[in-house]
Amino acid sequence: MKLSEKLIKLRKEKGLSQEEFGNEINVSRQTVSKWENEEAKPEVDKIREIVKKFNVNYDYLLNDEIELKEDSKNISDNNDKKTRYKIILKVIFIIFLLYLLICVYKFIAFYRFYLIANSFSEENYLMIQSLETSSKPLNDISTRKVGNKILQESYSLENSEIIKDKNGDTMPSAIEFTDIDKKISYQLNYDREKNKYIYRDRKKDMINNQEIEGLFKNENRVKENTLDIIPSNFKEIFFASIDPRYYYVSIANRQFKVFLSSDDAKIKVQLNKDYLVESMKHEFKYNELIRKFNYDYVQDHFKELKDPQKEYSDKILYGEE
Repeated sequence: MKLSEKLIKLRKEKGLSQEEFGNEINVSRQTVSKWENEEAKPEVDKIREIVKKFNVNYDYLLNDEIELKEDSKNISDNNDKKTRYKIILKVIFIIFLLYLLICVYKFIAFYRFYLIANSFSEENYLMIQSLETSSKPLNDISTRKVGNKILQESYSLENSEIIKDKNGDTMPSAIEFTDIDKKISYQLNYDREKNKYIYRDRKKDMINNQEIEGLFKNENRVKENTLDIIPSNFKEIFFASIDPRYYYVSIANRQFKVFLSSDDAKIKVQLNKDYLVESMKHEFKYNELIRKFNYDYVQDHFKELKDPQKEYSDKILYGEE
């Protein structure tokens, strides 16, 4: 249906004469007559007025293939749906693109953390781990490595658990000593009732020779400790970078945060200037656990370690394994 025919139909539906129709849109009767006889066509501004005054749309007036106003409404609705669909697709694409950029950034950050931490090669060190809960200190674990000897001592910081010698000096509640060269590895666990350290050969806890050999692996515990906490291989780094639970990662601050939905807990890991773990804060529903790590590479520490069996020779009880 042509525009001229639609104008005639629209005018008659409203019960208007050509003059009355013209008055509605501020044109003369002669102009309306020319439109209806196809001697002229309405200008754009008059088309706009017709659309506004008579509640029709542009598609209906200007598209000769549309016969009924209802058809134009359906077409308009379909066009609106297509437009909304395109907008939704664009929004989804933008969100996906942002998510992808965030994932790339997280991957770069985690990979950087791993590369630098994994390159750490200090062999002689002192590492101290402190454990706190609700801002209350619980214990310290001191690990010292000199040459091929490793000494780890655990100290309780709770009054009811602190062990002291006759001079009032604090003693470790547990000791672990390993001499890689001599293939010696044992534990000393303090027994309050006996007031003695109970000796245990760690090799006897191993199932096979492979596990025994693992006891004497000349590893860097400072580095290994960090690699146990941060994503530290390609698979772990990849999945951490796309996992939204790792909701904050900062290269500048050497820090990341992760939310564990299964434990209803948040974990914040802070790395130091060497990209080793400086602290790990574990917040959960009823409490919080904070592990802090301090490292010292001062040359004064690099002296021969004393064998605890000699240092505590009068306080060790053997044969109860």
